[in-house]
Amino acid sequence: MNINKKYIIIFGTLILLLVIITGVVTYYKEKAAGLVELPEQNEYFSPPISKDKEYTIWCYGDGMGYDCSNEEFFESGESVVISVNLTQFDNILYDPYFLCWYTDLKGGSEKQCMSRSASPLEGFILKNQIIPEDKGIFTLLKFTIYPDNNFEEANGITIMDLTGKLIK
Repeated sequence: MNINKKYIIIFGTLILLLVIITGVVTYYKEKAAGLVELPEQNEYFSPPISKDKEYTIWCYGDGMGYDCSNEEFFESGESVVISVNLTQFDNILYDPYFLCWYTDLKGGSEKQCMSRSASPLEGFILKNQIIPEDKGIFTLLKFTIYPDNNFEEANGITIMDLTGKLIK
């Protein structure tokens, strides 16, 4: 049998191309399903702050991470990272103002506030928070704006209030 070397090279190249395309398609299907390992969640890793959404929430469990921004129910003990695009809230009536945030997640703390002037923050990231075991409904993150440091509820404007529910 007299086979030309040129046909062998073409056939080998086509097989190699088929293997590469199959691998890429499989990778992106698994990534979309949340099965691909993401970078280890540590103090240096932060999910990007989305420019077109108000916030993103990343959930981590069993060494895997996935975008859970659209979820309402969470597992206790699951770790979450919340990134907020504060430029989406550029209709703040006060100048200067106090921006306060609160969370019920483990690792969070009591209400914290900071003074802001005419140059607003672009983003906010809440890292390494754990879903509580003892609350059926909990606050993931709540932002309130106050005109002064009296922090009277009547003067505050809540610009975001994310709540979650525990999977039972």
